[in-house]
Amino acid sequence: DCEHMSVSRDDLTACAACGSTKIEQDPDVLDTWFSSALWPFSTLGWPNQTPDLARFYPTQDMETGYDILFFWVARMIMMGLHFMGEVPFSRVLLAGLVTDERGQKMSKVKGNVIDPLDVIHGTSGAALIEKAEKSGAVADGVEYLRTTYPDGFDAYGADALRMTLLSYSPQSRRIALSIKRIEGYRNFANKLWNAARYVLGRLQGSEGEEGQPAGAARHPNARARGVRPAVTALPNRWILSRLDVALAASNAGIEAYRLDEGSQALYHFVWGELCDWYLELSKPLLDGSDRALAEETAEVLLHVLETTLRALHPMMPFITEDIWQRVPRADAAAATESIMLARYPEAGRDGLRDEASETELTVVQEFIVAARSIRAEYDLPRRQPIAIHWVSEDKARAATIEAARSLIEALAGATLTQDTAARVDNPHEHFTLAAVFVLPGMRGVVPGVIDPVKERERLTRQLGKIEKELGVLEKKLTNEKFVSGAPPEVVEQTKRDAAELAEKRDQMSAAITRLG
Repeated sequence: DCEHMSVSRDDLTACAACGSTKIEQDPDVLDTWFSSALWPFSTLGWPNQTPDLARFYPTQDMETGYDILFFWVARMIMMGLHFMGEVPFSRVLLAGLVTDERGQKMSKVKGNVIDPLDVIHGTSGAALIEKAEKSGAVADGVEYLRTTYPDGFDAYGADALRMTLLSYSPQSRRIALSIKRIEGYRNFANKLWNAARYVLGRLQGSEGEEGQPAGAARHPNARARGVRPAVTALPNRWILSRLDVALAASNAGIEAYRLDEGSQALYHFVWGELCDWYLELSKPLLDGSDRALAEETAEVLLHVLETTLRALHPMMPFITEDIWQRVPRADAAAATESIMLARYPEAGRDGLRDEASETELTVVQEFIVAARSIRAEYDLPRRQPIAIHWVSEDKARAATIEAARSLIEALAGATLTQDTAARVDNPHEHFTLAAVFVLPGMRGVVPGVIDPVKERERLTRQLGKIEKELGVLEKKLTNEKFVSGAPPEVVEQTKRDAAELAEKRDQMSAAITRLG
C-alpha cells in the first residue's frame, strides 16, 4: 500500500515498511546478465522457430571486451548449449576497453562518459555538463568535462568515429579515445568527399550543384566503361598498382582480424597516394591535347574512386554509400541498388600491380618534392615559374625524367633543362644566385631564386653551428687522454667527422664570400 519496494531471496508475506500484506511481486524483473545471455537467439525470434533463427544461429564470430568474458560470453555459451543444443559462436574477438583520454574506465559517477551520439551529432560544453550532472557525476568528474571539453564537440559523424575505433590495435587492452583523433578522421572523410567532387566534376565538366558531387542522378547519360586493358600513362599505371597494393594489404588485415591494418592501408592510399599525388598528376593529362590519353585518365580516375568506395564501405558505410550512388558505374554494377550489395574489391582483379611504374614515379615524385622544397625554402610564390637545370649519370633515371617532363613542369611550376655535369656541379661559376638540390643519382640547380641578404643570414647561422661542432671535435683530438685512451676506431671516426665538418665550413665560408 505504501509503494515501498523490497528485495529478498525469500518470498515475502508482508511489507517491510508498513506491514501490509497486500504485496505483489514485480512481474517484469530479469537480471541484466541473464537476459544478455539469451541475446544470440532471443533476438532471432526464439522460442519460436523462425527463419532468422534457422539461418543465423549459430554464427561464427563474437566481438566484445576482455572485461566481460565471464559476465557475458561464458553465459551466452551456457544458455546456447542449454536451450539450443550448440554454442552460439565459434570464435571470440577481444577488443580493448574504450576509456577516456586519461586511460580511465568510463563511469557515470566519474562523469567521464563520452556518448557516441554526442560525438556523431555534436554537442555544447554546457550540454555535456548537464548530462553528467543528471547521471550523478561527482564534482571531480564534472570538472574533468569542463576543462577537457569546454566547447563540447563538433559534429564528427558516425564514419569518423567508426574509423577512429578501427584504427586502434586490437592488441591494446585499453583504448584512450582521443577526440583529436576523431577529428582527424572527420578530415579524412572530407578529403574523400572532395576527391569525389574533383573526379565527378572533371568527368561531368562541373563540380555539381550546391557544392555536391555531380552524379549519375543529375547526369543520366554518364556511364563508366571500365578500365581499358592497356593503360599507357605512367601516373595511371602507378595508381592502379598502388590500388592493388592497398587492396592486398587491406584484405589481408581483414582476413587476419587486424582491422587496424586493413583500415590504415586504405587510409594511407586515399590520403597519401590518391589525393596528394594522383589527382594532381591527372590534371595535366586531362587538360592536354591528347584526347585518347585524357579519356584513359578519366576512366582510371572513375575506376579508382569507385573501387576505393567499395573497399572502404564496411569501415565508412554512410559517406561511401552517398558518394557511390552519385558515381556513374559500369554496366555490371549499374543494376546494384546499394554499394552494400556490390562485389567487394580484390587485389589482382580491381588493381593492376606494376612495379616498374612504382619505381619510375618515385623518381618523378622526388624531383617534384625537391623543386617544391626550394620554392618553400626561398619563399617563392606558387605562380612564379622557376628554371631547373639537372643532370644524371643514371640513364634509367634520366629517361624517366625526360619522359615525364611535362608532368613535372606542370606540378613543379618549372621549366626543365637537362644540362652537363660540369655546369650543374659548379653552379656558382655558371649561374647567378642559384639554389641546388641533390637526389639519388641526380643533381639540380635552380638559378635566380636566392635573396642574397637572407641567404647570407641563413648560411651564417649554419656556419656558426658547424664551427661549434667542429670546435668540440678538435678539442677532443687535442686531448692526449682521448687520443691515447679511446679505442682506435673511435679516434679515427672522430678525425673523419672533423675533416668533413672542416670541408663544410670552408665551402660555406666561400659561399658567404661569393654573396658579398
